[in-house]
Amino acid sequence: MRQIFFLCFLSILAGCSTERTILVNSQGDLLTCETEGYGFFGAILVRNQQQNCVSEAEKRGYTVRNR
Repeated sequence: MRQIFFLCFLSILAGCSTERTILVNSQGDLLTCETEGYGFFGAILVRNQQQNCVSEAEKRGYTVRNR
């Protein structure tokens, strides 16, 4: 039972998360916001960092590029 708990705990800590958003401005210049994190807390931080990056780019005139 301890081994199962330990393996589950390690899988939570070892996970990773990556987010990538491509933005474009009125001149057609591209900007990529890409963040990655590892482990449970890293995955939470990735979302916050990504939102900050996109928000800052939008303040500079970029918009999210539709695929």
